[in-house]
Amino acid sequence: MHPSPAAMDGLVRSLCSVAAAAALVGSLAACATREVPPANSTLPESLRTPPQEVLQDALTAVGESIYSCRRTDGQLSWVKKGTEATLIDEGRRTVGTIVPGPRFMAYDGSFVMGHIAAEEIVATDALPWQLIIARRKGGEEHKGRFAQVTSVQQVRTSGGLPPQTRCTQQGMSMLVPYSATYLLYRTANTMPLAAPKTEGTVAPAPAASSSSRPSSGAVLTVASVSESSAGGLPFFFNVMRP
Repeated sequence: MHPSPAAMDGLVRSLCSVAAAAALVGSLAACATREVPPANSTLPESLRTPPQEVLQDALTAVGESIYSCRRTDGQLSWVKKGTEATLIDEGRRTVGTIVPGPRFMAYDGSFVMGHIAAEEIVATDALPWQLIIARRKGGEEHKGRFAQVTSVQQVRTSGGLPPQTRCTQQGMSMLVPYSATYLLYRTANTMPLAAPKTEGTVAPAPAASSSSRPSSGAVLTVASVSESSAGGLPFFFNVMRP
C-alpha cells in the first residue's frame, strides 16, 4: 500500500520544518559560543608580545595562502609567497585585508607592514602561529585602525598548507584556503583609536576568497584542505590555466 500524495506532501513539509528548526538552533548556538582570543601569557614564549604592549584588536581572517612552484637545488617545490585574506571584526564586519608582505591594510587607509619574528608549529595540518613585528605603519595624519599597531600575533590557524608531494611545473601557482585569528597590539601609552566609519559590509558566512589570483602561470586551487586522504593529499584539485 502506497501513501497518498497528500500524505507524502505532509511528510515532506514535516521534514522541512525539522530541518529549519535544526538550522536555527545551530545558528543560535554559534552566536552564543563566541570564542575569546587566547591571552598573551598562554602563547608559546617566542610568540608573546612585550609587557608594554596592550591588545587593541582581535580579527578573523579568511582567505588563501599563495604558493609558487620554484626550482631549488635542482628540484621543484612549493614555495610560499604570502597570504591574501579579508579581515573580519567581532561584529562580523569586514574591516580590511592582508596581502603578501605581510601587509595589513584597513579600509580607512591605515596600514601596518611587518616581518615575521617567530613561528611555532601548533598543528601539523595548519599554518604555523606567528609573531609579526611592525616595521612600517601609517595612515592619514597617523590616524586609523592600524596606524598605531606595533605587533601582530597569528593564532588559531586552519588549513593553508600545500600538498606533501612536489610540484611538477615551474611557475605554477597554488591557492590554499586558510583561516586564522590575528591579535593586533599597540604600545600602552598610545591612545586607542575608535573603529573607523569606513568599514566594509557584514560578512554573512566567511568563506575563502578567490577574487585575486597571480596573473601569470597556471593556478592550482586546493578545493578542500580539511578532507584529506591517507597519503595527506586533498581529495581533488581544480586546475585553471590562463
